Amino acid sequence: MTTNRKRISGRLEHLPRGAVIVTDAGDHWVLEDYEPSNEDFGFEVTAEGIVVGFDRLRVEWLGQVPA
Repeated sequence: MTTNRKRISGRLEHLPRGAVIVTDAGDHWVLEDYEPSNEDFGFEVTAEGIVVGFDRLRVEWLGQVPA
């Protein structure tokens, strides 16, 4: 069984589609199975999980990138 695992880094934002990581390249990744608190938005984060759609990541782990 093959899974499509991915690690993504970028800025965590709240858009109409929900919680999204915007990468430095401008890609948008919609996060599934993750409910951030309001204090998390606007920070640089890294998320790891399984790609479940063209631009969707089912989050298994997410953490802030140290400043």
